[in-house]
Amino acid sequence: MHIKNWFSLILLAHIIGSAVTSCGDGSDDPANTPVPGKPAAATYRITSKSRVFGFTTQNRYAYCPSVLELPDGSSHMFFCGNPIANVMTDNIYHLYIAPDASRTNAKSVLQPGEAGSWDSQHTCDPSVIKGRFCYNGTEYTYAMFYLGSPEEHYYNEVGVAFANQADSDTWVKYPLPIVAKGWYGPDDQLLSGGAMSWGTGQPSAVSLDKEGKVLLTYTAGDMSGTRIMVAQADLSDMSDTSAPSVTILCTMPSAGLKNIAGTASDYTCNSDIAIDQESGTVVMVRPVQPHPLSYPAYINSQLELCRISLSDFKNGTGSWESLCRITPDDTGFPRNHNACIARDEYGHINGADNFDIYYTVALEEPEVAPEQGRHAEWTYDIWHASIRKS
Repeated sequence: MHIKNWFSLILLAHIIGSAVTSCGDGSDDPANTPVPGKPAAATYRITSKSRVFGFTTQNRYAYCPSVLELPDGSSHMFFCGNPIANVMTDNIYHLYIAPDASRTNAKSVLQPGEAGSWDSQHTCDPSVIKGRFCYNGTEYTYAMFYLGSPEEHYYNEVGVAFANQADSDTWVKYPLPIVAKGWYGPDDQLLSGGAMSWGTGQPSAVSLDKEGKVLLTYTAGDMSGTRIMVAQADLSDMSDTSAPSVTILCTMPSAGLKNIAGTASDYTCNSDIAIDQESGTVVMVRPVQPHPLSYPAYINSQLELCRISLSDFKNGTGSWESLCRITPDDTGFPRNHNACIARDEYGHINGADNFDIYYTVALEEPEVAPEQGRHAEWTYDIWHASIRKS
C-alpha cells in the first residue's frame, strides 16, 4: 500500500459510491435481519475467522498478504512489514504455515534497494505466483510482483523479483520497474488542491499458461484519476537490458460495484484477483468506499468479494456480481483492508462456492492517534476468514 502515500490516493480518487450484503457469521444476530433500507440476507457467509499473524506488541505492522495454498493444506504467506519499531519502512516478509497451523518465524525476504534506486524507500504489496521465468539466462520458478517507491519521492511503481523456492531468503530483483508511473521525469506530479499523484502499485498477478505469461492488475493514480488497470505480461525471457513485455488490455470494469450505502457506483483500487477455472470467472476482493471520517481516515472499514466473467474482465466490459461484504460487524474490528484471496501457486481457485480470504485489521480513535507510539499502523494484524455459500 505504501502507507505514507495512501491519503493522496484517497484525495485523487473519483469517489462515486458502492453496495450490498454483509457476509455475516452464520448466526441469528439481529444485524442479519432484513430491515428497511438494508440489503437482504447474504448468499455467502463467513463460517470461521482467526488471527494469523501480527507484530502489534512491537509497534510494527503486518498487512497486505499474498497467500499460496499447497495441495497438502499448507501455505506460503507473503506480507508487508517494517523491521524497526516506530519506523515506517516497508519490507516484504514470508512465513510458512503447516497443515496443523504451526508456522515458521516471519523473515524479511525483500528489502528496499540502495540509495538512488527506484525502490530505495519501500518494497511492499507482494503478489507471488509460480511459473517458468527466465531472467539473465537463469530460469526461476517464482515471480514476486511488488510496489516500490524511491527515497524522497512520492510516486510508486511496480517491480518484479525471482526465486526458485517460495521460502527463499533472497529474491533476485529486476533492476527497473516493469510498470512505470503515469508521467515522465524525476519530479512528483502535482494535482489541484496540493495533492500529488500516487503512481502505480498494488499489483495482483495470475499465471495464464503456468509458464511466463501473466495476467497482471495494478492500481494507477494520476491526472486521469484512480482506477485498476488490466495488463498481460510476458516474463519468459528477460535480461537487464531486455524489459518484460507488458501490454495494457483495458481499464478494469467497474459496473456493478456499489458504495457502502448501496446508493451509488463505486471506484476501486488495492484489490486482489484470482481466476476460477471451473466457472471461467475472475473473483476479486476489494475495499469499499468511502473511508470513515475518524482516524485512521485513510483506511477502509469494509471489503467486498465479487466476481465477473474472465472474458469481460479482460475486455473491460460486463458487470460485477457482489457475493458478500465483510464489515466491522463480521470481523469485530473498525477497519478491514488490504486483503487477498488464498489461491494455488498459479493464482487460480477451483469452484465458486468456497473462498478463503486473508485481510488486515486495525483499530480507530480513541484507541489510536496520529502521534508517536500510537499510530493506527501499529495495530495492523492479518486475519483469515472462510467464506462459504449459504
